[in-house]
Amino acid sequence: MNAQTPADAADQTSEILRRNEQAMMAAIFNACDDAARTTDDELRSAGINPISMRDGYFLSVALHLLFLNRCGADMETSEGGDPKRAAHLLRVGRRISAYRWEGIDEEQKTRRSDIALDDDERRELADGAQRAAFKRVMRALVDHASTADPDLCTRITADIETYITRLAPQSETDRYFAERLRESVAVLLQPPED
Repeated sequence: MNAQTPADAADQTSEILRRNEQAMMAAIFNACDDAARTTDDELRSAGINPISMRDGYFLSVALHLLFLNRCGADMETSEGGDPKRAAHLLRVGRRISAYRWEGIDEEQKTRRSDIALDDDERRELADGAQRAAFKRVMRALVDHASTADPDLCTRITADIETYITRLAPQSETDRYFAERLRESVAVLLQPPED
């Protein structure tokens, strides 16, 4: 029996995925067409003139509901869900639009690794940069102060434990906060790597 090469397996996997993706999309399109026909028929049966649905109405509904589903939002009220996941999905859509339909040419694509950052991405990057700077500056200050005061790290750790004790962590959220606080202090107090 001939063993399948990794390239053959990858090609076969790709073909199976492509075929099933096409079948899935055909099913979605058929379901939307069926919903439009059924709605039209039900309105006529109820003695109501069929409303003029804009082209692709049920596809838009399907896209909206899939978006809510992927974000974990309530499919009836559109409330809740993960805002970071929603922002990520919207950025993906924005990138597709920019690359495919808004005329970004090949030269621009090679110069830019991404489409312009949105406000949330800028805030996340700024926060990350600030945390990295804070950590390095604090590490340098702790190293310098520890030279003059060898018990400094022990006192800081004891002070943090006293602070946590005063909080009297009761809930899961409190305990999670206390553990993250301990971890953050440990990172700042760890000896420098040689």
